[in-house]
Amino acid sequence: MIVTLIAVAPTPVTASPCAHCPTDLDGDGSTTAADLATMLAQWGACPNSCDADVDADGAVGPTDLAALLADWGECALFDFGTPYRDDESAQIGYEMLGPAGPLALPEITYDRILSDLDAIRDAAPALLTEPHTPAWARDRLIVKVLDGVPAAAYECLNEFYRVVDAQFLFTSGGGTWWVLTFAGDVNVEALGGIYASLDEIAFAEPDALIGGENHYEPVMLGGGVWRWTIDDGWHDCFDGCDCHRQYTFEVDARGNVVLIDLVEFGQPWCDFGR
Repeated sequence: MIVTLIAVAPTPVTASPCAHCPTDLDGDGSTTAADLATMLAQWGACPNSCDADVDADGAVGPTDLAALLADWGECALFDFGTPYRDDESAQIGYEMLGPAGPLALPEITYDRILSDLDAIRDAAPALLTEPHTPAWARDRLIVKVLDGVPAAAYECLNEFYRVVDAQFLFTSGGGTWWVLTFAGDVNVEALGGIYASLDEIAFAEPDALIGGENHYEPVMLGGGVWRWTIDDGWHDCFDGCDCHRQYTFEVDARGNVVLIDLVEFGQPWCDFGR
C-alpha cells in the first residue's frame, strides 16, 4: 500500500491567474469578454506594470490583444493523456524517467517495457508471480507550503496540473504539509522539482511506499539494448527484505533475452532452494 500520514482536514483548491493562461485577467479559468474589457481599460503605456501587459513590454497594445484573442475560451490545463492499460509497465516507466525526465511517459517507452517484461518472464518463469513494487504513487505529491508567503504561484500549479484533492497533514517548522492528488498519472519526481522551485514551497516529493519486495530497474545501453536489474525480495520486507534473488538481463530490440548474472544473498535463514 502507499503510505501517507493521517489526513486531518481537507481543503479546496482555489483558482488564480496563472502563467500558463496570462490573458485570464480575472482568474476565472477562461479568457472572455470580461478580460477583454480589462485589457481595453488598461490600453496604452504601463510604466508601473499592468495585468493586461501580457508580453511585459511596458504597454498594453496590439500584441497583447492578439494573445488574448488566441487564448479565447477556457484556459488549457495539463494533458495527462490516456492511462496505460498495464499498470506495472506504466509504473516502471514513470520511475525510469527520473527527476530530470519528462512529465509524461512516452508511448514508445511504455511499449518497450511491456514487451521486455513478457520476454524476461518467458525466459525466467519464476518472475511471473513477482511483480514490480511501486516506489511511489503516480498521482500524488507531498508538499510543504511556507506560512506567510504569497501562494499565487502554488495555486497556479495546482490549477494547471489539475489537483483534484489537497489533503492536510500537519503544520511544523513554519509551514503546512499537504498531500496533493492529481487528475492523472504523471512523473511526480520531475513535478516535485517544479513545485520545489517556488518561493512558497519548502518541500515537494512523491508520496513514497514503504515495504517494497520486488524492484525492476531498466537502463538503456544503446543500440536498442536494455539492461534490467530485477531484485526479487522476500521475508520481512517492511524495512528491507531479508532475502534477495537479483537477476541481471540484457534484452535487445527484437526481444532476445540474455541472463547476465544471478546473485542470491541475505540472512542465514533464507531458503534459496538449495
